[in-house]
Amino acid sequence: MTSTREIITLQFGNYANYVGAHWWNIQESGFSYDPNGEPSEIDHDVLYREGVDYKGQVTYTPRLLLVDLKGALQHLPELGTLYESEPSTSAAASTSDRLESVQSSIPWDSEGVEVIKKEPQVKPEFQKDLDDPHVDITEKDYDFSTNAKTWSDFLYARYHPRTINIVKNYQHSDSVNSFDTFSNGSRIWQNEYYEDDFGDKIRQYMEECNNCQGFQTIFDCANGFGGLSLKCLEYLNDEYSKVNLAVPVFNPRSVLFENSDEPLANSICVVNTALVYSHLVEQSSLIVPLSTADRAWRQIGAPRHFPLLNYKSDNLYQTSAILASFLDTISLRYRLKNPVSSCYLSNFCSDLNNYGRKLTAAALGLPFSMRSDEDLIDCLDKLEGSMFTQISPNSKIGTDYIVQSACIRGIPKNRLKRPSKQAQRQMKMAAYKCESVSEMLQLYFQCSNHASLAHVSAVEAPHPVKIPYPMEMFDPRLNFEGFLEDINRIEDQKLISVPVVATVQCSGDLSDTLESLHREASRIKLSKIHRFKETGLESDEYVEVLEHLLNFKDNYDDNFDL
Repeated sequence: MTSTREIITLQFGNYANYVGAHWWNIQESGFSYDPNGEPSEIDHDVLYREGVDYKGQVTYTPRLLLVDLKGALQHLPELGTLYESEPSTSAAASTSDRLESVQSSIPWDSEGVEVIKKEPQVKPEFQKDLDDPHVDITEKDYDFSTNAKTWSDFLYARYHPRTINIVKNYQHSDSVNSFDTFSNGSRIWQNEYYEDDFGDKIRQYMEECNNCQGFQTIFDCANGFGGLSLKCLEYLNDEYSKVNLAVPVFNPRSVLFENSDEPLANSICVVNTALVYSHLVEQSSLIVPLSTADRAWRQIGAPRHFPLLNYKSDNLYQTSAILASFLDTISLRYRLKNPVSSCYLSNFCSDLNNYGRKLTAAALGLPFSMRSDEDLIDCLDKLEGSMFTQISPNSKIGTDYIVQSACIRGIPKNRLKRPSKQAQRQMKMAAYKCESVSEMLQLYFQCSNHASLAHVSAVEAPHPVKIPYPMEMFDPRLNFEGFLEDINRIEDQKLISVPVVATVQCSGDLSDTLESLHREASRIKLSKIHRFKETGLESDEYVEVLEHLLNFKDNYDDNFDL
């Protein structure tokens, strides 16, 4: 029996936690509690851990540490809700009793003393309904795209008490971000309790593992969390020397920083991003940037187009769900039960990072566009254009000299091709000899991409689509399994799953990505942005960062053999 290949996940920043909340929700939507059902192809123990709460009941929580700013949690306690020893109403009553006790002990007229107290955060309707076993959440419309104020509002998963960590000397705000520079983030790790306390929490997770594969780190790239996460990556490399998949994410909204106008805020974002990319070359095994906008260095670009999706380009709840769907699908390669030798996080990274090409581009087909009345062999034969939409900023990958790792899910074996007696024209296709979904998609890539290499994973289980996932984004012509029909789905037939295809690609085309970042970063006079110097970044260090980016770019300019 294969031992569990555990992975520890780290999330830094508010938008990263939006993405993470959806990702953990998606995974738990796919859990099967039917003892007589088909066993899952996915080994959930890779990212989850068993524990025991104070009542002696077994818990199952993500092997996760996340960081956000003060005020970002809203109603969610810092220790989470899974292990709380008393209901929140009792806690509130206890607080009230303590306040009355303090007032009664004041030697002067306590009625003349103004008491300033923080009102308790009211739980949103969805969170209240999760606590009520009599409410069926599938029958309600919570309109999260309008009502969700933060990621905890739509969080279905339950976190371990050690999971949540708060940067208490910076306040979260949706409009003005005070945690502004890479240098500020680095100082948090160095000056606060983070290295000791956060490091202890990582060590506790490591000690629980039997065969830890490594880490996957999702973080906000263009603000202070970039510096904090890179310091953590440096610590992980020094302490554990494990594989680390780095996933910088870019907020789809333009957020102003404190005491800055829009041009200055844009310049700060560019400097932060240049610092992050430069440091990631040394501190990560593979870099997979994610954004639903086509550009993200200086200004947020146009939203990426998905043929069967209709989403609001600046909506944090909806855009983060798209990125989470990518992560859930692409990570299946190293989360499968009974894996073959190449299905580990280390293989995933090493397949793509040859010759120092650690920067990659992500692409997603959400949903994978396939009609309800056709087989995969016909779908691929008729496909015009790409099956993917790029979701890495400032990246455009061509069709030649590509190394990629792809995963397709939700295509049943009986939808591969027709039996020989019914095959007719399919028999004449080269793909008819393929006996599996992965083999057929592999052949498709061989025919479509000149001088390229592809690793393909296929999972029969589709991508679950359940509340609180934003199912309102999907084209109404999709049937309940996510396959395309000619007419709209009837109202009382709910979408429950969709097929998805995702890929991570490495190509010489990424030279243009690094060139565009270097060009934007070189235009900035660091001496004019005083907050960087005030937090320890000198001009000569910035020059080294720019040179490092150019050297990194050279890895993509050379023509290496695949």
